[in-house]
Amino acid sequence: MLNHHINLSDSSETDRIQAAAIAITARLKEHEAAEVATTFAPVRSRTNPLAAAAIAEIFGRNIEVSAKEAKDDEASCDTPSLEAEELLAPSTEAQPPATVHDEVPQPEHELSEPSVPESTPSIDEVDSDPRNAVQLPEQAREFGLLTRADVQAEPSAIPLIHGLISKGQLVMIAGPSGSGKSVFQLHLGAALLNGHEVFGHAIPKRARMLYVNLEGDLKPRLEAIEQHHPGWSFPAPDAMFLTRPWRLNDRDSVEELAHHVNQAGGVDVIFIDTLNRATPGSDENLSTDMGMVIAHANLIINQTGAAVVLTHHTGKAKERGPRGHSSLYAALDTCLMVDETESGMRMVELVKTRQGPGGKKYFFSIENIALGEDDYGLPVVGPALTEVEGSPKVEKAATAPALTPQQKEALVALSLHMQNDLNGESLGKISRDEALEVVKAAFSAVSTKHRSTRAREAIDALIEAGRLLKNDSGMLSIGS
Repeated sequence: MLNHHINLSDSSETDRIQAAAIAITARLKEHEAAEVATTFAPVRSRTNPLAAAAIAEIFGRNIEVSAKEAKDDEASCDTPSLEAEELLAPSTEAQPPATVHDEVPQPEHELSEPSVPESTPSIDEVDSDPRNAVQLPEQAREFGLLTRADVQAEPSAIPLIHGLISKGQLVMIAGPSGSGKSVFQLHLGAALLNGHEVFGHAIPKRARMLYVNLEGDLKPRLEAIEQHHPGWSFPAPDAMFLTRPWRLNDRDSVEELAHHVNQAGGVDVIFIDTLNRATPGSDENLSTDMGMVIAHANLIINQTGAAVVLTHHTGKAKERGPRGHSSLYAALDTCLMVDETESGMRMVELVKTRQGPGGKKYFFSIENIALGEDDYGLPVVGPALTEVEGSPKVEKAATAPALTPQQKEALVALSLHMQNDLNGESLGKISRDEALEVVKAAFSAVSTKHRSTRAREAIDALIEAGRLLKNDSGMLSIGS
């Protein structure tokens, strides 16, 4: 209802009232429509200030429209699309009329984001850190299935000789008979007990060892090492030895050894010298027999946590590697090949490793150390190893091909001639022409037609092999 006093004194006034009533009715309908529209858009104001101004103009009234109301009304003229209003509307339910201050559109940066349960990591977190993965079911874990986090949490292999041997590995040291593989293996064990490095490889911490000696006399070997390397020793219980017969191809023997090792405090590495003596009755060429050896070696590893190092022989063709079925070689983590070169130098080649590329070579010499006399007054000697630093010259001398019978004959003739010349004096150097005449005389069995040629070829081969040394003036001397 309009609470205005209206004067109806003349007809023109009546016409004005009727026109005003029509306009008011139209404005009220518009207002009702706006009230209904609140279902889809937030209410900005309960009144329309422009409509109120129009009514006031009809009745000659002066109604002020506040600046704020005019601004709000002007903004309402830019009617947003239904899609935009739905994004801004807090709900689709009809709301009761409210004041202008009751509902203000929420700023865009304050719009709430969907919440993520705290127990569920985001995709980014899982991608950036795989260890946040969900745990597998208990039965799957008992079976042995691992997640990425489980793999990451597993302890790394403990290096004994960094880059060569780690705990839990299966290692082989192979070589021909008499090549020095047993001396080399025992030297590694002594270095693990006493040294900080061996053949340039770091030894991170002092290790404990068991040496299963099934071949050769152990006592002089230990004495020779202790005498040749002052300060080195084999203290108990860090060093333990087994010298009685023992079988790697018998499960009871294997489990018994593992049990007693653990009872004695455990070890880090177990040397078995040799594989042939530890597997009596087994055929090295059968996959079934070698499969048993592999299984029992892994059983020792699993029950003691130690590395197992097997000493083994090569066949007649030593370049073909360890003797026996290929399954044994395939199971190895590391394989070292020991050999005696033509020059007498011993060479070790890392032919297989799971820790990087193989092919690295190491050199050593063996000296017989005098250890006194036995109970019968006879001299006792023992072998000890001396590491030789590798160099191109050392490698060339160590890898030189074997001398032919003619080359050996030429070297012997030159050595004898230089020890005692015609005057009975020792010669340090001779000319190439003099050497040629000496060798030609030694090659009496060679036809006269080819004798000079064969003598020159033999001298050149001896120089190439380092058995003859040639100085800048062309003089020759006997090499080391």
